Amino acid sequence: MSNSPERRKSKRREILENFSFYIQVPKLGPARHRVNNLSEFGVGFIVESLGGIFTLKIDEIVDLNLYLNQSLYLPLKIQVTRQIDQVETQQVGAVFLDTKSNEYQTYLSLVKFLDQLSEFGFEQK
Repeated sequence: MSNSPERRKSKRREILENFSFYIQVPKLGPARHRVNNLSEFGVGFIVESLGGIFTLKIDEIVDLNLYLNQSLYLPLKIQVTRQIDQVETQQVGAVFLDTKSNEYQTYLSLVKFLDQLSEFGFEQK
């Protein structure tokens, strides 16, 4: 792990394995994609592709559905800021747009909730 200072505007929260958060990007079809981390301003996730073909590109703006369980989700809009293509996966980092929307404000409440869980010692070991 690097000792260099964090360059992000906000703290990233790693997603606990026992949460079933995932995202779905309508542009990419119905597939579920694993969420790596969340912050006030963005999200990191992994897109898997058996064919190794990825369509998300830097600066692209797309809709994203952040699922909190099998049926409850927050519709959000993101802009891709980072992508790392590998053989059958693409690591994506994105920032949230429409930060005045009710959905985004609800998302911020979720981030605060994750922080509170961490404070109470519910971190993954």
